[in-house]
Amino acid sequence: MEFAKKDFKEQNIPEQSGIFTFSDAEKKLYIGKTANLKKSLNNILSLNPENEVLFKLVSLTEKVNFAKYPSLFLALVEEKKLLDKFLPEYNILLKPHLDYVYLGIDFVTVPYFKVVENTQENLYYLGPFRDRFFLYDLLDTMGELFQFPVCEDEKYPCQRLKDKKCYGWCVKDNTEIGKVMVGSYLQVNKKLTMKLKVKKEGLSNDLQFIKVEKLKKQITMIEKFNDQIKFLHTTKNLYIELNIEETTITINKGIITAIKEGSIFFNFPDISPQYRDNELLAFDKEQLSERWIIYSHLQKNRKKYLDKIYKNSVSEMIKKLQ
Repeated sequence: MEFAKKDFKEQNIPEQSGIFTFSDAEKKLYIGKTANLKKSLNNILSLNPENEVLFKLVSLTEKVNFAKYPSLFLALVEEKKLLDKFLPEYNILLKPHLDYVYLGIDFVTVPYFKVVENTQENLYYLGPFRDRFFLYDLLDTMGELFQFPVCEDEKYPCQRLKDKKCYGWCVKDNTEIGKVMVGSYLQVNKKLTMKLKVKKEGLSNDLQFIKVEKLKKQITMIEKFNDQIKFLHTTKNLYIELNIEETTITINKGIITAIKEGSIFFNFPDISPQYRDNELLAFDKEQLSERWIIYSHLQKNRKKYLDKIYKNSVSEMIKKLQ
C-alpha cells in the first residue's frame, strides 16, 4: 500500500512483519524490513530523528509504501531482492550497526572482560551485540550471583575481593578462570539457571517477593545471553536450502546467498572476511540483523539441526582452546 508521507497519520498500518519503502518523486531512497510495520513507521515518521542521515532521509521522502509478510524471515527474503534491484542510496548511508559492540575475553590478564567496538586486540571475541549496557548488566549480574570477575581496570586485587564479593580470580591459577570463561560465557550453562530457579522457588516460598522479582530479571538476562551464545556458535555454520512454496532460498555460512523463484535467480556475493580462531564466535556488525532473523526462523523450524551444529561448534572451540 502506498501513501503520501504527509498523510501518514491517517493510515491504518498493521502491527505485523513486513517491508516498507521511502521514495522521493523519482526513486526509492530506502527499503527496510521490520517485525512491526506500525511501530517502525511511527518511530521514524512521527519523531524528529537525532541522526543526521535519517533526518535527511525523512525530509526527502514524499511517498511511503508498505507490504505485509507472514514472517520476518519472508520479509528479509523480499528485502534482499528489492535491495539487489534498486540499490537505494540510504541503505548504504544509514549504518546503525556502527554502535554495536563485542565482548572481548582475556583468559590470563585483568581485566578479564572488555566491551569493545572492534576485534583488533588479542582477545577472544563474542558478538556483535546491539546493546553495550546489556553486557555491562550481564557481567555485574554474574559477579553478584556467582562471584565471577567484574574487573574495571588493570589494578588488582580490588575492593570486591576485600568485600568478599569475588573469589579473587586475579590471584588464583589461570586455569581456574579459564574454566569459568569456557563453562559460563562461551557456551550455554543450563546448570547455572537451574540453580537460580531453585533459589527463586525458595525465596517465593519464604514470601520474599522483592528478591524474587529481582532474581527473575537476572534469570531472564542470563537466558537471553545463553540464546545469543547458541546463535553465535551456530550462525556461521549454517548451510541449508529452504523451499517455501515456489521459492528456493540458499543459505551459506548463515547468510542468504541465492534466491530462486521459478526461472528468476538472485545471487548475492559472499563478502565475509577470513575469520581468526579468536573470532569463532564473532562476525561483521552489519550482518547481525540478517543472521539473527535466519537463525530465529530455523530455531522454530529446524531446531534439531541447530542443536547439532551448536554441539559440534562447542567441541571445536574447546579443542582449539586447550
